[in-house]
Amino acid sequence: MESMNKRFIGILILLLIFVSVPLVPQNLMTRLPIHSSYSILVRNLKTGETLVSQNAEKAMISASLMKLVTTATALEQFGPDFQYSTRFFISGPVQNGILQGNLIIEGSGDPTLGSKYFKDRSPDDVLQQIENFFKKEGIDGISGKIFLDDVCFDPFRFPSKRLWEDMGNYYGAPPSGLSWRDNTFELVLQSPAQVGEICEVIAVSPPQNNISFKSYVRSASHNKDSAYIYGVPGQKEWQIRGSIPAGRKSFTVKGALPNPGMTFGYEVLELLGHNNRIPIESIKQDNWRTNSRIIGVINSPSLSEIIKKTNQKSINLFADHLLLSIGLERDDSLTSVWDRGLLEIDQLWRDKTGNAYLSIKDGSGLSPINKMSSSFLVGMLEYIYQKSRQYPCFMESLSRNGCSGTLKYMWRNPLLHGKIYGKSGSMEDILGYAGYYFPNDAEAFAFSIILNHHGLETNEAKDVVEQYMNDLFLNL
Repeated sequence: MESMNKRFIGILILLLIFVSVPLVPQNLMTRLPIHSSYSILVRNLKTGETLVSQNAEKAMISASLMKLVTTATALEQFGPDFQYSTRFFISGPVQNGILQGNLIIEGSGDPTLGSKYFKDRSPDDVLQQIENFFKKEGIDGISGKIFLDDVCFDPFRFPSKRLWEDMGNYYGAPPSGLSWRDNTFELVLQSPAQVGEICEVIAVSPPQNNISFKSYVRSASHNKDSAYIYGVPGQKEWQIRGSIPAGRKSFTVKGALPNPGMTFGYEVLELLGHNNRIPIESIKQDNWRTNSRIIGVINSPSLSEIIKKTNQKSINLFADHLLLSIGLERDDSLTSVWDRGLLEIDQLWRDKTGNAYLSIKDGSGLSPINKMSSSFLVGMLEYIYQKSRQYPCFMESLSRNGCSGTLKYMWRNPLLHGKIYGKSGSMEDILGYAGYYFPNDAEAFAFSIILNHHGLETNEAKDVVEQYMNDLFLNL
């Protein structure tokens, strides 16, 4: 009898141990290199039960998952109907078709002006609207100057934690009070047929008249874009390094516009083609308002539309614009608008997520020292689902597996199709996913999974996560 009791107690202990182990498929770490790290958290949003928790409090490099935080904060601060405005003023009368004074263009930080991501915001559409403003006023020329008021984000356009390799390239373009064409220019290279030869710069669009470009790019046997542009505003010679495929008559790489407001000003000037000697200058004071009147306004799409593009297309520029706009809400003239935005985000979510780990350095996640925990991400997603009035709009901004955005080709199992809403984040050696899983109308889960230093090819890392989460979701 005593041995039976001992055996029963032993079985009971084993059962208790088994029941207390989180529901985690055991094949994840067996498929990751030993030097990698990971963080996973899955929570039932109906019951509050944590179903899976592995390294949930660990600080992880988050890449573009940071955009979830920035867009959620912007929605909480401004609401879905918020719009940016770019306004056009004149400071004198129009006589015989000539403006006897100045044209002033005032930016408010609209990231969508001339953007390829919105059909009615293309450069041609925007310039046509401006031309209509001129026609309505009878303006064919200007006797004064074109002034650009683009200082709403202060002079510090670059975040302090951005990599040098990213700063001159389109995906690292910093925000501006007058952003234009996604703050991007195109540089066209021509590569020799022979591998290992220097490639030549043959075109730049739109033209960057105050910059020369020096190519150190070499022709290569591969078939990918491995060329990077190095330069910042004020630098007279920019360099292009790396490699592109050999034997290309034209190969386009994209750079970050050094002064998007000035580029915009020159394109506005071209609308007055016969009078192209008009000076274009940035203006730092606002005393021009006293004797000026408004002649036109270009409004951005609604914030709900902007964050949908930001999350589904993972647009760094849009996310960083939102961060700076958040910073403008904080009255602190001694702190840069970047730091003000970071403080606002940190303060908004700290209490709502139980002080879970968040260390944010920009709005896009492009800085490699952005870090957060899965505990923070799931806590934020839980708050939005349960308590935020902005939940419907935030949900609409997320990608949907098998359907849209960065999750379109993830979780392809037919049993999961269309049931996962979220976002991906990736950079070299980093991969993460976070969002919501709705297995049916009655259940809802928030999840975060982040891999750091995985050492795998990106597609291989995606397969690891997809198979792991397939097993997990289908067994919830």
